[in-house]
Parts: sequence; structure tokens; C-alpha cells
Amino acid sequence: MNNGILVRSALLLALSAALPDLANADTYTFNFTGRMTIDLGGNVVTGGSAEFDSYQTPISASLTYDTVTGLGDSPLSITLDNAFLGASATFHDISITRIGTTNLFNGALLADWNGSLNIPFQIQWDATGFLNAVNSGALAVGDKISGDVLYRDVNNDHTYSQVVIASLGSATPYADALVANAMANNGDVPINYTPQYYAPLAATSASAGVTSGGLQGVKVYLDIGSGNSLYVTSITAVPEPETYAMLLAGLGLVGMMARRRKS
Repeated sequence: MNNGILVRSALLLALSAALPDLANADTYTFNFTGRMTIDLGGNVVTGGSAEFDSYQTPISASLTYDTVTGLGDSPLSITLDNAFLGASATFHDISITRIGTTNLFNGALLADWNGSLNIPFQIQWDATGFLNAVNSGALAVGDKISGDVLYRDVNNDHTYSQVVIASLGSATPYADALVANAMANNGDVPINYTPQYYAPLAATSASAGVTSGGLQGVKVYLDIGSGNSLYVTSITAVPEPETYAMLLAGLGLVGMMARRRKS
């Protein structure tokens, strides 16, 4: 066989092997809304937004997630006044890590409170709905994940009239049960509050909160994209390490064939 044909074949082989990995390795960026619930010793700490009858506080920020590393982060920052914890507290900077191949995420939320900085709150999320959306292959820039449903704005009028996936398998936030119990214990009748029912990132009962130091025993539950939404703002293809290895192997073969041709 002509050496020139061999060279071209080797290069095409390397590229064709690499391209599927390029398509499957993605970094997703979202803008999200959701709710924060604060728990102390099994009791929901009130003082939040009137929107949720003071039992919860609305949150919003951006979120980035890498499907290859299973890592994500958010620059969330929200300051709560003294009504919650005796002194104002600023919660900031979420980090998340997928637990193996499960649908669970472990994460941390930092807090500055009463002179102490970066107090870590451990949070666990059931990310079934989130991962099902990401892994579906259907997710596109401009889509909205709301609770258990993936929507598309086909008319570009922010009505999100097309249902892409009707049920993502999103979990029910543990905070729904916490707030229901707190309201029952306090004899409160919901006025503005409604349960979340589903969240693509639903904080679970395994969230440990703060286990030592200041604010020990306080737990924070962050439900992301619950009765509210996760909006897809960008999807970036990122080459996996194996892609580079295959490309280098192919280029090495090309170089070897070129040298043989010269000799």
C-alpha cells in the first residue's frame, strides 16, 4: 500500500477515535433559583422570606458542572439577618462532588458568622433529575429544568411551551417534610408557602450541616431548581485525557510512517 495512503489512514483513525469523546465530555453552566431551609435540632428556624411564610429563603446564582470529573461549583452568596442565628450570617460558595457512579452529590456551603469565616456546612443532594437531564443527550442551551420536567422555549418568548422530558425522576426535597412538621407544631396554616414536591438537586436528610465549632448542630438544606428552575446558559465540549492520548498515538504513527517514507 502507498505510504501516503497509510499516513492519511492513520491520522483519520486517530481523529475518528477522539471525536466521540469530544462529544461526550461536557461542562454545563446553569442559572438557578431554589430555596434555603435552616434547621436547628430538628426545628426549622423561621425568619425567612414572607414568600414562604418565613420558613424558607429564596436563592439564586449560577452553577457549573463537569460531567467528566463529577465536580461542580456555584458562587452563591446570601446574607441572612439576626433573626436566624443570633448574628447575621453570609452563606457563600457551593462546591459539589458526585459520589462514584451514584445519583448522589456531596457538597459544601461556606458561612461567615459572628467573626468566624468559611464555616463548612456539609450538604448531600439527590441529583437524579439533574443527572437524567444531563445524561439524556437532549439538553440544549436555553432549556429549563423545573422540578421534574425539562422544557424548551421553542418560540423564544420565555413561555417554554415544549416538554422535552415529562419526568426526570427528580427527588422530593427533605425540606418539604421539615417545613410541614414545623408548621404543624407551630399551629401555622400556610398562606404563601407551597411545598416544592420535586427538585433536580434535592437536599437529603443525610445532610450533616456543621459538625464542629461555631454553629454546630445547624443544618442548611439547599434545594436547587425545585418549584423554580435551572436554566441552561452554556454547554462546552471538553476533551477527555484519553482523547489526547489517542491523538498523540495517531500523530506518532504519522511521524513514523513519514520517516519510513523518506528512508
